[in-house]
Amino acid sequence: MKKGLMAAPIALSTVALVVSGWGGVASTAFAAAHVKHAAAPVTITFAEAMSSGTQKTALAQLVKEFEKQHPNVTVSLMPEPSYGVLLTKEQAAVAAQNPPTIGQAYEDWAAEFAQAKAIVPLTPYVFGKGGLTAAQRKDFWPSIWKDQYLSDGQMWMFPFNKSDFVMYYNATRLKQLHLATPKTWTAFAKVSKAVTSSAKRDWALSIDPGNPTAAANGTYLWMAVLRSFGGHVVQKGKVAFNSPAGVRTMQYFQTLYNEGALKLGSNYPGQTALGAGRSVFDLSTVASYPYNVEAVGGKFNMQVAAMPSGPAGQGNIMQGTNIVLFAKSTPAQKQAGWMFMNFLAQPKQTAYWAEQTGYLPVRKSADALMTAYFKTHPYQKIAAESLQFARPQEPIPGLQQAIGYIGNAVTEVLSQHTPIKQALTQAASQAQEALGGQ
Repeated sequence: MKKGLMAAPIALSTVALVVSGWGGVASTAFAAAHVKHAAAPVTITFAEAMSSGTQKTALAQLVKEFEKQHPNVTVSLMPEPSYGVLLTKEQAAVAAQNPPTIGQAYEDWAAEFAQAKAIVPLTPYVFGKGGLTAAQRKDFWPSIWKDQYLSDGQMWMFPFNKSDFVMYYNATRLKQLHLATPKTWTAFAKVSKAVTSSAKRDWALSIDPGNPTAAANGTYLWMAVLRSFGGHVVQKGKVAFNSPAGVRTMQYFQTLYNEGALKLGSNYPGQTALGAGRSVFDLSTVASYPYNVEAVGGKFNMQVAAMPSGPAGQGNIMQGTNIVLFAKSTPAQKQAGWMFMNFLAQPKQTAYWAEQTGYLPVRKSADALMTAYFKTHPYQKIAAESLQFARPQEPIPGLQQAIGYIGNAVTEVLSQHTPIKQALTQAASQAQEALGGQ
């Protein structure tokens, strides 16, 4: 899993981002003809954080294949070690009037860049001549397709590396206790109480609640439960942590904590406790699967299930980034940048990316290309099917930092015994202020 998901807003006039060429391709006849008849070779740049492991090698292979098909387009990757560094570099490059052609971006980053007119909408590329057909557009998971839009109704992003939450669990322990895998939050609470020992040496779940500097898995888990109870992080333009659904969510966490079933920690405590055989569950992103396997080390049978549901459904959290097109690029670079985004999101490429990295395919038809893979990696199919329930964060500038105040509230309520309504109201007020009071 990538660390450093957030970076505080910075003055956009201090650091220039050195850029070099990077490119992409679409398989449409229009795209191929456009590049084939280009007056000169086109070089585009891609600011990204896929800088290590299989993410690095898989992206390099996709670039190689793209350039092989389109020899007039050169793709130069600009890897950064974390999303926090990536955002800082992209912001600085925009301020220096020297941005890359395309770059990874979370929803709130895209909203910030769009407000600054630093990126261009993709609507003309997607819906125009040489864009996607109606059938191709419907092939994207609806939740992922919706995620590409900002509040003005235009498409500003295109999907790339996506994941969602799943429930890892110690199947050996549940079998020993004759307990079924919980499918609802009500059942999860009952099972959590049952697996927690009277001496509290074993428990159900550990989370890192996060804070405004660094949101963590506990932050997003709280949001998932909130949504499954019918709540919203932002409602009618205002932070809504302290809504009735927010109060109910915090009460749910408080009950688990008071029963000894939930513990707080830091630095991926859910993974550590599950691997040590102390906790039974770890609720986190599907991208953490190989890390959980390593932590468990074959000591017991670890299985994966879909996230529990509440009265309003599953409430899953969509994670991962999209790609944006920066405004300073030349027309030829913009066209090539769009073509590369389209290339990455096509069924064959998104299936390859998913199999190599553990992220999820963004197109429904990619699942048919992954039949053999799903047989040996059933957890990926569970996560892919859960995409239909996953919702991203609202595309509001600064929201990633604002949601960190949820973590403050969780810590204050559970470990400092602050009244729930007081803690949530304070967190909502601080989050709203972090958004500029808008």
